[in-house]
Amino acid sequence: MTRTLMTLTASTLFALAPVALAGEAQTSASAGSNRFNRNGTATATAQYQGGIGFAKTRTKSGKLNIARGIAVGFDKDGLSLSISNAVAGRRGPALATTFNMTIGADGKVSHSLGVAISNGPIHRSASAGGKASSGRHHNTAASFASGKSDRFGTVRATTRSHSSRVKRLIDRRPHRRPRLVLRRR
Repeated sequence: MTRTLMTLTASTLFALAPVALAGEAQTSASAGSNRFNRNGTATATAQYQGGIGFAKTRTKSGKLNIARGIAVGFDKDGLSLSISNAVAGRRGPALATTFNMTIGADGKVSHSLGVAISNGPIHRSASAGGKASSGRHHNTAASFASGKSDRFGTVRATTRSHSSRVKRLIDRRPHRRPRLVLRRR
């Protein structure tokens, strides 16, 4: 029983090793306002784990509430980028957007988008965020978008993700040496 447990533990650690070595950029932004309150809210987060990179946030509250988070990084597995923005004024809708993209060392590209629009006569807030991760055998990009309004308002949120794999072809022309050509599907 103990030997089986040790074997399962060791295989789990080896299976998760490529995931732990991946570069990951993650951001989120949220902004909200109330028609009867002077100040609203603005929050942002940004984080990068991996090789060389940076993460930065910026927020401003007042008549116009603005939040922005950006994280960019590069390591041996590829490039990861995540950007999130949110804006909400005392009048008008609250808007939040996010864009996440990763380009692997082998040329695989994954990206995701998210948009949230919240409109209401009294209260409105919108938030969006996501992450992009590049690893040895995988590239992922995910996003979320949400909003909140009073009972008289509306919220619309949309997310979209896409991944493209690289197709490997061998170009065999009789008068040239064979070479490897990378093409997208």
